[in-house]
Amino acid sequence: MDISDTVRRDADEFEGHSHSWFSWRELSAVDWNAPCTDGPSRYWVRRWSRAHEGTLVPHGLAALPDELYDSAAAKFGEGNIAPSRWPADGELLLGNDVYRPVVPAYRDLVPIDGPWQPVWNVMGTLSELHGEDNVRLVVWFGG
Repeated sequence: MDISDTVRRDADEFEGHSHSWFSWRELSAVDWNAPCTDGPSRYWVRRWSRAHEGTLVPHGLAALPDELYDSAAAKFGEGNIAPSRWPADGELLLGNDVYRPVVPAYRDLVPIDGPWQPVWNVMGTLSELHGEDNVRLVVWFGG
């Protein structure tokens, strides 16, 4: 596939470690509800807050707060601070929040109504005009 001189120059001059791209055909074929890891995530947890009446209310995916590493070491052992190494039923309490290991789905990382929605809308419209293989999202990964 051809890319513009501007994109080629920016990619060559980028100080990150790599870039990649996805066509609209590839993105629209993703099963967003499929798990994106083979087991519990190393860095993400599911956060729940205790409601006034005591029930737990889910708040979705959360990056592991630094304070939980010490709690995990104390509860599960020094070698088990990452959620991927917690017991299957492991959970930690921090204030009113409960954190549990999670096997995230792609949708957890890219919510349908999240900040990527305008990108998907534009890409979908452009693909109707120019074809699914002619619309791409180019991403760069920093280092």
